[in-house]
Amino acid sequence: MVLLGADCVEITRVRVDGGETVLWVQTPDAQRVLCGACGVRARSKGRREVRLRDAPGRDGGVCEVRWRKRIWWCPNAGCETRTWTEECELAAPRRVLTCRAEQWAAARLEAVEGSVASTARRLGVAWATVWSAVAAWACQVVGDPGRVGPVARLGLDETVMRSASRLARRRYVSAAVDAATGQVIDIFDGRNAADLHRWLEQQPAGWLAAIEVVCCDPHEGYRSGITRARRDTHLSDSVKIAADAFGIVRLANQALDGARRRVHNETTGHRGRKRDPLYHARKLLLTGAERLDAAGWDKMLAALDAADPTDEIRECWVAKEHVRDIFRADDPLDAQQHLNEAIAWCEHPSAPPELATLARTLRRWHTEIATAVRTRTSNARTEAANARINHVKRSARGFRNLRNYRLRILLAAGRQPCQTQPVTPIRTRRPSLVA
Repeated sequence: MVLLGADCVEITRVRVDGGETVLWVQTPDAQRVLCGACGVRARSKGRREVRLRDAPGRDGGVCEVRWRKRIWWCPNAGCETRTWTEECELAAPRRVLTCRAEQWAAARLEAVEGSVASTARRLGVAWATVWSAVAAWACQVVGDPGRVGPVARLGLDETVMRSASRLARRRYVSAAVDAATGQVIDIFDGRNAADLHRWLEQQPAGWLAAIEVVCCDPHEGYRSGITRARRDTHLSDSVKIAADAFGIVRLANQALDGARRRVHNETTGHRGRKRDPLYHARKLLLTGAERLDAAGWDKMLAALDAADPTDEIRECWVAKEHVRDIFRADDPLDAQQHLNEAIAWCEHPSAPPELATLARTLRRWHTEIATAVRTRTSNARTEAANARINHVKRSARGFRNLRNYRLRILLAAGRQPCQTQPVTPIRTRRPSLVA
């Protein structure tokens, strides 16, 4: 019978002390043990009690294991190995946690069900004790050669590892994600061209050769890094760069929101308030035209008629819809036409100043936007992986060590996503009083 996750021990005594179960275990008496260095039959020097912490049981209580560990010594005077303690799959040498407790802690952090500190409190050990065990487990997961397979579409996205303070600047890290599956491939420091180029130089040549499309936000650092990598690394010259649709539409929404704030301040002299028409309709302005019902259209048009005397907000709203039409088109030629219309609309001499910035971005990223429409590549799964990364950061209340941050992220999102079993709907019982 397997006890405590190990079939090499037997329980000799059990005691419940203050709601905590204490188990005394030991290995059966060995018939013959040889010295690993000289091969002489070893002799026993008795047993020494070692205290271990086991994983919580079904009732949630933590179990303490007291392992009566046997000590051996070699009678050969010329042998360099004098004494040693027995080893068992119950726990690794010089560890406080059993192997089952280490796997439980790693699984808990992998599922982002708590932090290292909360796991340590649950087991009744120190933070470093849990993290040393989890880090060893995570290094095995990250170092698995079969963890990352060929990637045809690579997604890049940045996230804030540490917010700015009085003594330190804001620190960014970038996530390389398989845009087809959402698997986090790796985390590297920074978001500049040099940071991306340095990371690509460290990747295997065969893995880089399989990449066909790189999808990223309209950030010049990523585009410059890919351009340099085509020349200096094994990244193929035929690799295309695709601009993420969400990032482009977000710039159009920011232009609309900026124009709304500016016009409101110029007409009223104060920031938006609850009863102001433009402030009250701020979310309707950012909603897609096809998602507005009749009441929404009436409310938005009434706000524009009442508080947009120069029609600048209306022009930004039309520009936003032109940008959305680019990625809604099924035919690349239609998307190209919508892109040209959006640029022409934003570059009109009477256009608001917010659209001038949007026009420059659309013209500068013209090729990348066309590639995104033609290849149907987006950072949707990359953004989902980024949300899980932020979930890991929130669960730990922030990180200061990039190595620990990387291991926690790759442990939680660095494996291939599993196909979950579809949920079977449960029919509720019909009340007996219903006629």
